[in-house]
Amino acid sequence: MIKSALTELKDFVPRPPVVIGWLVLAGALCLAYSSSVAFLIQKWQEPDYGHGFFVPLFSVVLLWLRREMIRPLPNRGSWWGLAFIALAAAMYCGGTYFHVLRLAPISILPCSAGIVLLTGGWRAMRWAWPSLVFLIFMIPLPGFLDVALRHPLQRIGTIISVYVIQTLGIPAVAQGNVIQLTEGQLGVVEACSGIRMLMLFFAICIGAVFVLRCAMWEKIVIVISAIPIAVFSNVTRITVTAILYETARKWPDVISTETADWFFHDMAGLLMMPLALLLLWGEMILFSKLLLEPVAKSTLSVSLAGSLHDIGSGKTTSDK
Repeated sequence: MIKSALTELKDFVPRPPVVIGWLVLAGALCLAYSSSVAFLIQKWQEPDYGHGFFVPLFSVVLLWLRREMIRPLPNRGSWWGLAFIALAAAMYCGGTYFHVLRLAPISILPCSAGIVLLTGGWRAMRWAWPSLVFLIFMIPLPGFLDVALRHPLQRIGTIISVYVIQTLGIPAVAQGNVIQLTEGQLGVVEACSGIRMLMLFFAICIGAVFVLRCAMWEKIVIVISAIPIAVFSNVTRITVTAILYETARKWPDVISTETADWFFHDMAGLLMMPLALLLLWGEMILFSKLLLEPVAKSTLSVSLAGSLHDIGSGKTTSDK
């Protein structure tokens, strides 16, 4: 399998002069965007944007999955690529001059689009546009948007979690964004607002949309479902932690409050990813079970004609 993939990869290697030109261009881009890439890597090391390391890799996977669209390799580009590169240069220079740190990394997107257009034209753009769109997820959210999303998610997680905890028979009261339990309290701080899961699940859902072959409205529903999946996962995390706190209060020999804290801040974040993938998988299975593929008109006509012919000739099911 690996050998066949390597053999197929040779079809996408251009002539040596073109390869040299690409290497020179890649070196120039690495030199120009070295500080921007360093900024992105620093942000990806934060818990909320840890998925950024996987975004470029998945973009390459998307290119490979759509490789049939670029056969044979285009031999001419489009000068429209220069407009995108000029836009990227303006964003880069503006971000550097006005000290807007995110503008320079964002300019990687139009710069990449410009290079695709300049080297392969619009046919290459039709091949590469999903990968270019997906690269948006490697850029951290602007501060104002981060705050605008974080506080509502924080409040929603607190309210729903208190309702679920009370339904399970555990005394709990919300005081702001702090859940007061029987003994002790559980603070739904900004780091636990669910913004990390929301960003991650949006990336997963949009990645799934690019890979799956389904109706447009199904793709829209899958993308929108990232919000309830993120909220559900965060509520599950808070509720399980409350149960562990209550267990630690009643049976301290079984579990300690330190274990509950460890689960809430460390382990739960790892467990929420499989939970979200399971929910997304269940959602797609539900679509496949509830929705039937439309029967082609020609097939339906042939089936009806055959049935009418059998009735006219006096044949029954038992005769067959």
